[in-house]
Amino acid sequence: MCGPNYLLALSGNESVIGYEAIVEAARLLRGGRIIAIKGIGGYHLACDAANEDAVTALRDRKYRKEQAFAVMVRDLTIAEETVYLTDEARGLLSSAARPIVVAPASVLLPGVATDNRDLDVLLPYAPLHHLLFAAGAPERVVMTSGNRSSEPISYQDDDALVRLEGIADAFLIGARPIARRVDDSGVRSGVYGPMVLRRSRGLLPGVVATLPTTARSSRLAAISRTQ
Repeated sequence: MCGPNYLLALSGNESVIGYEAIVEAARLLRGGRIIAIKGIGGYHLACDAANEDAVTALRDRKYRKEQAFAVMVRDLTIAEETVYLTDEARGLLSSAARPIVVAPASVLLPGVATDNRDLDVLLPYAPLHHLLFAAGAPERVVMTSGNRSSEPISYQDDDALVRLEGIADAFLIGARPIARRVDDSGVRSGVYGPMVLRRSRGLLPGVVATLPTTARSSRLAAISRTQ
């Protein structure tokens, strides 16, 4: 494999390197295991969204009681089979920002969004996501922030291996370092246009760029203090 490499860290100091690490991670996801996956702004915790036992285990290990999990779907076709999308929601989902889009569910995924008629869905946005689906990962994968509830997202490898131990069964680690943690943005299509529920990866730079120079400097300074 050319470019940045990947390593799958398993229990007992075992590991798999290169494309085989991605293939093995996809196999583990199909088998109901929970994988910590290094993304662009930090680690995600992933499992097969259609496997109720895996979803329940993730919820228990993460100490996340009721809040819905986000679901990454393989492509727009699977998205259309998972939630009801308006033209606006479809455009948001497939935009360059690749936010999480909240939309009415059209399938039942037990444990993913308990007592909620909506699902939070997003499309792959990092090369590793596309490689995982191409390697045979389930077509719908829970993709939630890599942390225990109320803790910050893990984004440094050594920290993730310690703090996510006991939650993840394996760690899929990319070679490129992450400068700072950043979460996924969240949006909803509404009668008055898109409503931003969380402005982060993919959406925040656009807001900062439109601010006057003095306001932009203050906003950037405030953002830096939160990292």
